[in-house]
Amino acid sequence: MYNKTVLPNGIRVITEEIPFFKSASLGFWVNTGSRSENSSQNGISHFIEHMMFKGTSTRSATEIAEIMDSVGGQLNAFTEKEQTCYYVRVVDIHVPLALELLADMLVNSVFNPVEIERERGVILEEIRMYDDSPDEIIFDIFTKTLWQRHPLGRTILGSKKVVSSLSRDDIVQFIESYYLSGNIIVAAAGNIRHDEIVKLVERFFDHHRSREVKKKPEKPPVEKKRVEVINYKDCEQVYVIVGGKGVSQRDEEKYTVQVLDSIIGGSMSSRLFQEIREKLGLAYSIGSFQNSYYDAGLFGIFAGTSLENIDTVIATTFRIVKEFKERGCEEKELSRAKEQLKGTISLALESTPNRMIRLAKSEIYHGRLIPYEEVFEKIEKVTLEDVYNLAQMVLDYDNFGISILGPVKKGYVVPR
Repeated sequence: MYNKTVLPNGIRVITEEIPFFKSASLGFWVNTGSRSENSSQNGISHFIEHMMFKGTSTRSATEIAEIMDSVGGQLNAFTEKEQTCYYVRVVDIHVPLALELLADMLVNSVFNPVEIERERGVILEEIRMYDDSPDEIIFDIFTKTLWQRHPLGRTILGSKKVVSSLSRDDIVQFIESYYLSGNIIVAAAGNIRHDEIVKLVERFFDHHRSREVKKKPEKPPVEKKRVEVINYKDCEQVYVIVGGKGVSQRDEEKYTVQVLDSIIGGSMSSRLFQEIREKLGLAYSIGSFQNSYYDAGLFGIFAGTSLENIDTVIATTFRIVKEFKERGCEEKELSRAKEQLKGTISLALESTPNRMIRLAKSEIYHGRLIPYEEVFEKIEKVTLEDVYNLAQMVLDYDNFGISILGPVKKGYVVPR
């Protein structure tokens, strides 16, 4: 059963009661992430996420960890482009404890200068580890290629230079600007009671900052030109992403793009996977993806291959994209993609963390929970013509952004 309550201070409490589950997942969502940062702050949202675990006015960092371990709970957090989430999964009888702990972290964290310096070192090591992962870096390079003048084009981790310069005052000021009641959603799914969750949130956030965030995000520009970025890196493979404009989270065509994604590269039966990996044996990693945000989106195709195969992989990718754009898909591909999507969604229903995330994301982007039946209905309504028409925008290969990372020679020319 789905329930929603908006507290007087603006915090939204959203729950899904599932009495036959033994566990529950709770998430405290702050509707801010790296998109809210300017260039001199880039990485501060992620830094704050780390610092929320480093001690409150009543608990040390060690005590926070021990409390969750003592009840077999799972406590963690993640930062995205547009949101930061602090979440916990526990056996149902420990829900009050879990909620109180999360609230204590968000309301009473002290941001001890000693802990800030210690965690700064941890984050710098995380950045160095990330720098050693070209299969991950390429995605940030691609996003920056298309949105280089927009906050969505920046990394979530930030740069070593900026992270090294962030102060306690910077952290506190950012929290005071964005960690406001009107910007917070509490989502819970599992064996919980909505009224009980509401009462607990009211108690723990009774005096929380209730101002609204006035700053509205600037929509990223749409690049209508071919942009190529080629970076040399001494590694075993060459990593490449090609792509361009996608659809936003609020666009009704998101169901069509999911179908298109599944057909062209988002599944094992997709055209790219079957042709480049199964038939030609040119790559282990090959596929398509979509990144959707509040008012914008990206659609891309990713591959990792050896230097001697990169030309063939890129040329084959463009051939498949061109054929799809010109002819669309077949009925059997459309039917298979729909069933694959519905099956993936149905399997996710067995996870309380997935249900909790879905509650929050639906509220953030739509202001309501979109029932599964409605999602399935909209997927089922996607037609061959819908996919063909959307492909004309999403697969605009003449204006694709192209990002390449690996041991490529200077002056490398991307095959057309």
